[in-house]
Amino acid sequence: MSYRFFCVSFILILTMCTETYADTLKLEGFGEKIDVKILEMNEEFIKVVVPQREIGSLGIKSQDDDKYPDTVFIKVDDKEGKVICKIVKITKEPGSITLQIPREKVSAIQIAFPGTEQDTDSNQRGSSDERRKESVPPPVDTERLKEQIKEELRLEFERKQGKGDIAIEEKIKEELRLEFEDKKQMDEELFEVENYGKVTGRMLAKGKPLPGCQVKIMMLEKWGIFGKPKEGLRFETITDENGRYLFEKVPPGGYKIYWKPPGETSWIRSIKMEPEIFVEAGETYHFRDRETNIRTVN
Repeated sequence: MSYRFFCVSFILILTMCTETYADTLKLEGFGEKIDVKILEMNEEFIKVVVPQREIGSLGIKSQDDDKYPDTVFIKVDDKEGKVICKIVKITKEPGSITLQIPREKVSAIQIAFPGTEQDTDSNQRGSSDERRKESVPPPVDTERLKEQIKEELRLEFERKQGKGDIAIEEKIKEELRLEFEDKKQMDEELFEVENYGKVTGRMLAKGKPLPGCQVKIMMLEKWGIFGKPKEGLRFETITDENGRYLFEKVPPGGYKIYWKPPGETSWIRSIKMEPEIFVEAGETYHFRDRETNIRTVN
């Protein structure tokens, strides 16, 4: 049971309860209601008096915990549950034990107030006033408890609201980041289309696809019979398992193709030093299949 539900349930009980004197509580892991008298409740623990009939056995300082070192076994309707707590006081007559139980171990409580029912049976009514005074705990200040729980609920709500605002802010930042990345990618793709082209083709060896063949294209800035060729930009890649190659982001211009099959040590090209590929922006140039076993010029 959540802490918030526990607090809301407690406020409703405080508001609606009648004049009774038999408090009950439920512990985590033990679903039976335990008859107790609640003496004190704060953020850390609940202090209760448990009658002797509810006690199965005790284990004093059985836990390695300075705040809650003791173990008490509560028995209700032949069912026994373990309570990790601190034993505050043990009273022989009437038999009872006062415990401090960690608040997180309590899943539900119900408070009744003095007026219509007593926690002692008929054969104890003739006991002395001093003994009765010792066994009856002071009344709980219900107004103070209600105000305390309301304040705790308010603080919890503010904490959750603060976490929600942070989550919304982070979500907005992430959406803006994704939007910026998408716009950047679109701008890059548009720039690529407006300024670059692509070159693709296939290398063969005796008519079959040649994988692992190195391919290079080189821009010729100057060519012709009487002019000395001037080389510019160059791009290199390797054919895939189907003998295909692809060059992306290639600036427009005329290019010469070179290739180097597996096992070769130098590049091979056709004899004429003239462009074989003409790249245009936004276009893909499909170069014809090149047979690599026909030697031309190294």
